Amino acid sequence: MLRAFPWLLLWVLAAPGAQGSEAALRDCTLTHPRLSRVVNARCADYQVPLDPARADGEKIRLHVAVVPASGRNPRPDPLFFIAGGPGQSAVDSALPLWPLFREVLKRRDLVLIDQRGTGKSTPLSCKADEEIELASDDETLIRRTRECLERQDVDVRFFTSRQAVADLEFVRQALGYEQINVMGVSYGTRVAQLVLRQYPQRVRSIVLDGVLPPDLVLGPEFADNLSASLQKLFFHCEADAACREAFPQLEQDWHRYLELPLDEKRAVSLRHPRTGKRLDLKASRQALDMAVRLLSYSSDTRALLPLVIHEAVAGEWQPLLSQALQVAASLEGNLAEGMHNSVVCAEDLPYYKDIPADDNRVLGRMMRQLQLICGIWPRGESFADIHRPLASDTPALLLSGELDPVTPVSYGEQALQQYSRGKHLVVPGQGHNVSPRGCVPGLVADFLDTLTLDEEKAACVQCIPRLPFFIDALGPGA
Repeated sequence: MLRAFPWLLLWVLAAPGAQGSEAALRDCTLTHPRLSRVVNARCADYQVPLDPARADGEKIRLHVAVVPASGRNPRPDPLFFIAGGPGQSAVDSALPLWPLFREVLKRRDLVLIDQRGTGKSTPLSCKADEEIELASDDETLIRRTRECLERQDVDVRFFTSRQAVADLEFVRQALGYEQINVMGVSYGTRVAQLVLRQYPQRVRSIVLDGVLPPDLVLGPEFADNLSASLQKLFFHCEADAACREAFPQLEQDWHRYLELPLDEKRAVSLRHPRTGKRLDLKASRQALDMAVRLLSYSSDTRALLPLVIHEAVAGEWQPLLSQALQVAASLEGNLAEGMHNSVVCAEDLPYYKDIPADDNRVLGRMMRQLQLICGIWPRGESFADIHRPLASDTPALLLSGELDPVTPVSYGEQALQQYSRGKHLVVPGQGHNVSPRGCVPGLVADFLDTLTLDEEKAACVQCIPRLPFFIDALGPGA
């Protein structure tokens, strides 16, 4: 994976009288630790079966927040939002996407379910530690995974997409909605498409941002996708006069970066970018890799990459390590590592056919490291045919960022083949998660109203600006 509305009215949902509800909606507020926005909502905590096949067995908490539509005549079909990760909270992820939801709320309710294992829904969280975050070696990974598993007091096998789909249908019934629109971001696009597959008559439309085709197994292509995205970065820097002048050999810098030993530890002293605490650490290139990978997701943070790559190969590791700590801090509390493991170990790793040998690229060891994690983490049960493609006539809007390093444009094109009434919108100059960018929120809201994409109006995405490259620590050049 990251504005207030004083005019937002609180009222009973458009479809009151929840069917089978065992928890009353109550007034609540949605906040984010790094944003000033406060949103009034209605919340409930349901008790749902840990194992849906055993309705009388152990129960877990499922947290739901409903933001009522702000207009006078709200539509009866809400938008159910499904977050990414796997492991992100829908409630926490919604506030950074508020430019999008502000438009949607003009005409329909927004329903946020913290997917089981995330947020306030029985989270499978792990302990955070700055030194662990910067270590990333196999021994630390194994120890961290075992410690995380020991922290859990529930059976982690029941936290896959299969149970999440059942939970969403439970909430739909409890809140009394006849039909819904579903939207997923990144991993959430998998869950959204599974909801459509399991309950096609209940889904009026589907919006997918950062599309994961159902038949695609996560992992094997990550290093290739990131490499292709970074190649575009080098091209754009070369085409930008200020970036080209500041970093005339950026691609060569990158090749030098990849020649740095992955496991060699260096003693580094720096201040934590959030707390100001002095840290004396031993860090390897794998810690730098984490920052490079996650900075590449957004067009805003991509603007830093030429500078920090250039500094890293010149021996200055502090800037990239500071970014790694910044990224780790931003994920803390918003990414449940245990739930991520439960999903990947059940739905992706069992389908790996050939594990490539380690290489020196960023994510070049990911496949084997996932094997280490899943050798410890209990494998749960998801849909036996989870990677079966769809064949749907449900109106679908697919969104891709031109520079997305994890779910590239080709994934959107692949997934589009499933939808006879689908449209795929590619947003130039943008990375992962484009729905809150520029004019895209209005296009999504219009699609939810009309069930089609006005392609003439959608040309507005060509004008969405991209942050200029940082030339030095002070920012972009003149």
